[in-house]
Amino acid sequence: MSHHVGTRRYQPLQCLLAGLLLFGLAEGIRASSSALAVGLATVDGRPLAWKNRDSWSTPETWKNRLTRHAATFGSWGSGDRYTDRFNFLAVNSVDSFDPITGEEIVWMGCNEQGLCVMQTAAHTLDGPQQGFPASQDPNGVSPGLFNKWLLSRAETVDEVEQILRDTNDGGGFNNSVARNTWGLFAVFDRWGRTAYFEADGDSFTRDNTTEQYLQDPNGHYSQVHDDDKDGPDPEPGQYSGYDWRANFSRVLFTKPNGFQYFRDVYHNEVVGNEVILQCHPPQEPYPCPDGINDFETSTSAVKRWDRIGIRMDDAVKDYKYFIQKATNGYGLPLQDRIETVPRSIGELPYEENGGQKATGLHVNRFVTVSSVVAIGSKIGDPYDGKLTAMWVALGEPAVSIFVPVFPFAGDPPTALDDMWVYTNQKRHLVYTYFDDDAGGYSTGRNIDHSIDTYALAGVGGYYGDGGIQATVFKNERCAYTWFDSFMRWMRNTNFDDVRLRTELRNHQEFLAATLKAHYINGTVWNCQAPPYPVPVVW
Repeated sequence: MSHHVGTRRYQPLQCLLAGLLLFGLAEGIRASSSALAVGLATVDGRPLAWKNRDSWSTPETWKNRLTRHAATFGSWGSGDRYTDRFNFLAVNSVDSFDPITGEEIVWMGCNEQGLCVMQTAAHTLDGPQQGFPASQDPNGVSPGLFNKWLLSRAETVDEVEQILRDTNDGGGFNNSVARNTWGLFAVFDRWGRTAYFEADGDSFTRDNTTEQYLQDPNGHYSQVHDDDKDGPDPEPGQYSGYDWRANFSRVLFTKPNGFQYFRDVYHNEVVGNEVILQCHPPQEPYPCPDGINDFETSTSAVKRWDRIGIRMDDAVKDYKYFIQKATNGYGLPLQDRIETVPRSIGELPYEENGGQKATGLHVNRFVTVSSVVAIGSKIGDPYDGKLTAMWVALGEPAVSIFVPVFPFAGDPPTALDDMWVYTNQKRHLVYTYFDDDAGGYSTGRNIDHSIDTYALAGVGGYYGDGGIQATVFKNERCAYTWFDSFMRWMRNTNFDDVRLRTELRNHQEFLAATLKAHYINGTVWNCQAPPYPVPVVW
């Protein structure tokens, strides 16, 4: 017996796209979220990429850090046409190592050529987990190592596509016959090309960001996305729009080996065009609390209720939109005050149960361990992508502070080496737990699924009004002023690589140290006018 929690109408072609429901019981499941925006969907035409990383599978998975990879010019095997040729900066956790090679692996980052990758798990591409024939090879490259390959080898979105082609049959790695991947890869390069790739073990799709995917009259994201990998490649300036993904694929075919995309072991009943959404197992009084519940599907993503219930169509986007920014839109909780995508825990203020709010269904939730917002380059920008920047929160974003860094600067700021220690201290103020180790969805640090909104944003507070967020938001706004002034200056200079790297390093070291000190002390930075010259624009 199961609960009937809603219905939805589909076109005949979409009847196979049953509203998915994954309850998140398996320890290794990650449930990250990501988005891309470029062209007319952004304030300046430069590409943006965002990812929240969710993880709970290992004890130290919450200890997130920045690491720099230096090119080794090595090869994974016979199929490696590019080799390890690029330096990159990325986020991982202290226990992130590949099970086959023992190499450190990464989950999101950018290289010095201006290519960025944000990877989220795609559970419907994982055959064994979903009960379908496996398309992955256990001897093949894992998602984390594949991210490293892309960042160290690809300079363009087309090269990402080529690496996927080269590894469909294993690529000569570890005698494998396919990858061991099930991921959504959000990618942009320094020319503003922007695309999502969805890859299982031996096939993939490419979805170029060339239009805005808007809601239909029924409020659904029902527009079909085409597989662009075999079509003509748009010119760089033709990329424009936004896209966002959760953890489920959108491809509409069955593989020759019988693998059916966009299916789930917790399938729903489909009668004609009516999809009956179900909860497994049935629970009272509320179905599937704290699960990864998928009450609305789309061909671009799964719009989770209400974890991914974000209005991505209500404002032209800049990097601040993906951190925290006052807007005139009607975004996250139907208020036109602040958009803060990675920190969304739904409607605030929240007065029930003394401000205790369950976060399992929201973008920021109790298993979110870090967030990155990347800013790229466009045609005509100086320095060939070397001004690509990443704003990084090394902890659960709701209580953490975003700090800007530059891959081309080299090593990340030393001030951030132990940032996870301090973000965890802040997290202790809003969750009740005594064991910092993760090790499970409901154990250790994840035993408490409800955040204290009073400690977070003040009694009766909206995002940033009070509590921990009051000082964090003010300090980030100071950092915006310095960062924007610095970037305007840099885009009007013509330094050699030595001077460029020095300027980038000095800027990120100053901001990292300053923001960290105020974050730890709970104080507000009384920021003065930035010292950067006003650029002369001819």
